[in-house]
Amino acid sequence: MRCLCCHKELVDGEEFVCLDCLLTFPLVDCTDEHNPLWTQLSGQVPFERATHLGYYQPGDNFSRLIAQAKYDDRPQHNAFLANLLCDRLEGSGWPYDVDVIVPVPVHWRRILQRGYNQVSPIVRTLEKRWHLPVMSNCLMRSHYTMSQVGMGANARQDHQRAAFTLWRGSRLRGKHVLLVDDVCTTGSTLVACAALLQEIEGVRVSVLTLAKTFRI
Repeated sequence: MRCLCCHKELVDGEEFVCLDCLLTFPLVDCTDEHNPLWTQLSGQVPFERATHLGYYQPGDNFSRLIAQAKYDDRPQHNAFLANLLCDRLEGSGWPYDVDVIVPVPVHWRRILQRGYNQVSPIVRTLEKRWHLPVMSNCLMRSHYTMSQVGMGANARQDHQRAAFTLWRGSRLRGKHVLLVDDVCTTGSTLVACAALLQEIEGVRVSVLTLAKTFRI
């Protein structure tokens, strides 16, 4: 088997990515309660907890794996990174008292264009590792939206307004929901989804992503 990043032959003890490439990943201390994702989202909408694996910086090995999972139909990349995140969170208390996993929804037209949903392998990995149920049909995109790549923060917030709807949200009443996405940029998508979920009586929200963009 060859490394997903540099394509050299893996040696004993290496899985999917060689040690040399793994050491280049811009990982964060995901067990830190005040990690960068938590800091970015704090104050925008109430969250129980939030964490991520690393920084998305286009061009590096880590970010290239995520981009290939999203645009080049390589779901195994996100599954590998989700397992890596679980490994790093092991023993830290995650997933705490989470009751159910809810993925950030992708519009059916986007899935039709790409042929897959890049968040699904992350959710399946968490479901398997943490033995949590998944409810992927309770939070839905209410309309098709253009790509947000290149948009500023304010434009993204406007873009996300009214972009999501709940379907039979009462199924989540009183539950601690783990909201999952691949990458957080400005946080507008996560905030919009969390705010909608919190309209349901007794819902608490925690957030997990593979990456967030680096912001100075």
